[in-house]
Amino acid sequence: MNLSKIIAIASISASVLMFQACNQPTENVKDTKVEDIKTETVSQNVATESATTQTNEGAISMPANFSIAYVNTDSLMANYEFYKDASKEIQAYETSIQKKYEYRARKLKEDYDKYIEKAKAGMLTLKQQQDNEASLQNQQQELLKMEQSLGQESAMQRQVISTTVTDTILSFLNNYRTEKNYTLILNYGSMSGLLSADPQLDITGDVISRLNAKYNFDKRHQ
Repeated sequence: MNLSKIIAIASISASVLMFQACNQPTENVKDTKVEDIKTETVSQNVATESATTQTNEGAISMPANFSIAYVNTDSLMANYEFYKDASKEIQAYETSIQKKYEYRARKLKEDYDKYIEKAKAGMLTLKQQQDNEASLQNQQQELLKMEQSLGQESAMQRQVISTTVTDTILSFLNNYRTEKNYTLILNYGSMSGLLSADPQLDITGDVISRLNAKYNFDKRHQ
């Protein structure tokens, strides 16, 4: 084989090797870039799914049939027979204890006036004056204790009645809400946080009517 053929074959072989060497890295780079894109896309999807899951977990699931009603508690208390009867009872109790206190106060004043009258007339010895003054002081202390005790008893009675009436109303409204399929029953009164509401949502009349019917039934069968 002559020299020119050998050089030609060598040149062709070198060209083939160079072509293969150039093509091989290019394909690897392309594959690497595709894999990186795929990995990044998957990571973004996972992050999106994670964020969606967190959002769903933090969200409040609202009922399908969301409905609201309200009760005017000012009107309710003014027309609820149980509350009116209970208020009359506490007023009668307070009147009774007030009369007891006034009787004790009048007696103390009468005893004091008698003591002063006799002392001025010189009808009492020193020992009798001392005994009378000690007795009057004891009566005064007892009267002060009675005033404090009656005030505490009155406050306790009012608290008991208020708690009983409130528990009765809340128990009724809880059953009423379930029966009528309401999601919420709000308080709409002078001291409530509800500033304005559609009158069509007002269930006060029905609640008062049914509460009074139940109270009168229970009272008749006690």
